[in-house]
Amino acid sequence: MFGTRKVPVFIINGFLEAGKTTFIKNAIVKDPKMQREKVLLIVCEEGEVEFENLPDNMKVHVIEEKEDVRSDTFGKLNEKYKPTFVIIEYNGVWGMQTLYQTPMPKTWGLADQMTIVDARTFGNYFANMKSIFADILRSSTSVIMNRCTRLDNFKLYKDSIKRISPQCELMYVSDDEGILDIMLEEDLPYSLNDSVIVLDKDAYVTWYIDMIDNPDRYEGKTVEYVAQAAKPDYFREGYFLTGNMVMTCCEDDMQFMGFVCKYDKADMLEEGGYVRVRAEVHTENAPEYDEESGPVLHAKSVAPVARPKK
Repeated sequence: MFGTRKVPVFIINGFLEAGKTTFIKNAIVKDPKMQREKVLLIVCEEGEVEFENLPDNMKVHVIEEKEDVRSDTFGKLNEKYKPTFVIIEYNGVWGMQTLYQTPMPKTWGLADQMTIVDARTFGNYFANMKSIFADILRSSTSVIMNRCTRLDNFKLYKDSIKRISPQCELMYVSDDEGILDIMLEEDLPYSLNDSVIVLDKDAYVTWYIDMIDNPDRYEGKTVEYVAQAAKPDYFREGYFLTGNMVMTCCEDDMQFMGFVCKYDKADMLEEGGYVRVRAEVHTENAPEYDEESGPVLHAKSVAPVARPKK
């Protein structure tokens, strides 16, 4: 006999004003899938942002005191609202054991736990409330570093959090840019210490993006990869465009992504032909980049190769 599906309970914790309510409103309340559920939001602290103008299928219950996190509280809420989906916005300062050790209705089942962290206050909280921080993080499968900027110390964030919760997925979010695609040097699929950084087809996209985000990492480095050669009309003599077609979101959305390459025999290359390029990377002002600075590869060798398999 098949078992009865349990009501999933999602715990979203963090310190006051970390952005938990905003996250719930943007990522969960607006999710079209939630329109088919009877959602119960159990809020264990009230910050500056409130739950207002919620759809009829979502109900909010506020627990103001730690002592009210009790089994009978959950039981009464279950009887009153008969939810099919439960979200607990939990006050981490109350201690996670308070919540973990409180029996929930038998029809409920803990599905996941996520932690929201304000990057602006991370250093202060982590230095002065480390034990509480560790308690909040320890069982989380996802951690969102909120209100980041590209100047933040992302290695500090990662090292500090992964020591406590090595299994978690860490995401960086900016108020201006949304999710930041941050690639630390240790996460790259190749070593920057190699005399020649050899890129396979899977590493090419990572390298391309990281070259744009962190050009200083590659200044003077030598790279080698297989790419197509293109010779746009506006390119100078002795320069060509070396790159690959890259799937940006789906197979129907492919873009050619590449960089300017300086090569004294560029005019002899076949348009669209494949070549193995070994080149030294420099950041320079180039007319091909509308006079802006960008990566310019100084070719050491360029050899035609057969078209790679798809």
